[in-house]
Amino acid sequence: MNALVKRSGISEDAGVGGREIPRPPAGHVLVRTEACGLCGSDVHAWRQDAGYDWVRTPVTLGHEAIGEVVAAGPGADRGWVGRRVVPVSIDGCGDCPTCREGLRQICPDRTVLGLSFDGAAAEHFTIDQRRLVPVEVDLPASTLVLTEPLSVALRAVKHLERAEAAHDAVVSGPGPIGLMIALLLRQRGHRVVLVGAERDRRQRLAVAASLGLETRVAGESSGTRPGGWVEASGSSQALNAAVHQIRSGGTVVVPALFGGTTDPDVNVLTRNEIRLQGSYGSLAVDYRDAMSTLAADPEPWSSLVTTFPLSEGVRALETAAAAEVFKAVLVP
Repeated sequence: MNALVKRSGISEDAGVGGREIPRPPAGHVLVRTEACGLCGSDVHAWRQDAGYDWVRTPVTLGHEAIGEVVAAGPGADRGWVGRRVVPVSIDGCGDCPTCREGLRQICPDRTVLGLSFDGAAAEHFTIDQRRLVPVEVDLPASTLVLTEPLSVALRAVKHLERAEAAHDAVVSGPGPIGLMIALLLRQRGHRVVLVGAERDRRQRLAVAASLGLETRVAGESSGTRPGGWVEASGSSQALNAAVHQIRSGGTVVVPALFGGTTDPDVNVLTRNEIRLQGSYGSLAVDYRDAMSTLAADPEPWSSLVTTFPLSEGVRALETAAAAEVFKAVLVP
């Protein structure tokens, strides 16, 4: 089978090549991939960016997948065979206190599909049956492939709504997750402004505006202080802007990962009683909610996808790295 493989720890050393179709081990299933999205983590691993030196190579990339179970390994439930599924990309051991509290995605021993072990940017992949989320909606693969990133966006939105801070919010970072968060907030009845850098004006912010979102470039004044802020860009400047521009008692949710350490002004947090909430990955319940969201109104989501044949996996990585498309998706 063909697979997009990170071959070594050398920057951009990846290619599409033939690999044996894997046999599912005990408790695992074999999935025939219908589509697999590429995200920032795939790009960071491909480029060997800081913080990704733990990825063992060679490894097949890809964790944003939709496919059909075609075989079950020893001890796995054969009832999965023939079913469409989405794999949970980040999952924990299931036994530690963190997992027992229902926070499997932040387990100290969590693993990541496509980084900790071979992923789904291939014609087939294997996955532990405990990580399967069944597809209960009738949607094309080009839409369902957004389930994983949309689940991440949904988790960030849920954090903001639990803090009762989403009725007027800013989202900084008009990449795939930031755009999804902004669309979700608007769909759920909140006023939202999507903020990007000057370089985002012509493309990402223009696309967001075409979807009906209010946008602005960082540094442009809105004249008001929002009650909620989602920092989805991974920029220290954007995080500090959030801390200084949100109104007293507001909440800042951070689903982004940063290239290095960052230092928000803790005195401002303290004096204004600002809540700073991290949001990492997502849980199976978020995947199910994401699929329901996609089914309720597929149109705005499917417009974010640009498909590439799996054979052009490296070009898709290059396109994603250059931010030339919102969501690059490989189709075997």
